[in-house]
Amino acid sequence: MLEVLLSSERKPAEKEKILKENFDFKMTEDLEREVSSMCNLSEGVEKKGIEKGREEGILEATKHSIETIMKLSKMTRIQAMKALDIPEEEWDKYLSADELKEINNKN
Repeated sequence: MLEVLLSSERKPAEKEKILKENFDFKMTEDLEREVSSMCNLSEGVEKKGIEKGREEGILEATKHSIETIMKLSKMTRIQAMKALDIPEEEWDKYLSADELKEINNKN
């Protein structure tokens, strides 16, 4: 039953029909609102998952780009990040703890 309620691929009307036919639910206005709410919840969860996946993909692709630039041009990690126009406030995503310590000691 949870699979039905939390499915992001089914419309509320389809979910209501399944609940009536397969689980013998009597659809009241309150239950219809709850089903609709569950639809919105599952859509929100799906959107957050997609957003998180995109963020992780961008992070990994940027890390790969930094490593490639470092290897091909003999640049330091910081030089590679500058070449990629990565804002300084985002550097901590791409630096090791030792590299961060070294930068903080210079400042």
